[in-house]
Amino acid sequence: MRGESGISLTGLYVCAAIAFLMLVLKLSLIDTWSWWRVLLPLGLFVGFNLTNIVVAFIYLSFVNIPERPEGDEAAALEPHTMNAHYVAAVLFFVVFGDNVVRWIEGSETSHWFWLLSGKGETVAVFGALSVLALFLYWSRLGRALKASD
Repeated sequence: MRGESGISLTGLYVCAAIAFLMLVLKLSLIDTWSWWRVLLPLGLFVGFNLTNIVVAFIYLSFVNIPERPEGDEAAALEPHTMNAHYVAAVLFFVVFGDNVVRWIEGSETSHWFWLLSGKGETVAVFGALSVLALFLYWSRLGRALKASD
């Protein structure tokens, strides 16, 4: 019964475990972290999944894919589920989320490494890169669905 739903909660469990570890560290050792920083893993999980759903909805609304491709959809899409575009989108979103937290905090900006500067430009660039990588991921899935009909 457990494996029949097709929904994997592994990512949620990992993000919750990291957030719990950060909570323990904040309460015991690292007093300077803000609550934004502690809850960042859960925010990244929710934010990335919402962004993925929105990009998928927009892409699939405008692309011409048959209603139901002939054959098994899962078999057609399985080689394309994890690719470089998806991994890049996750990494860009992590950098985006860290920069958002640094921007909100305002005090922990790091000017020696521009990827983690917390500046508005960096937030915008990595947010756009994440959306672009997700769009490329969904376009690859769309091509796989078109090829399967």
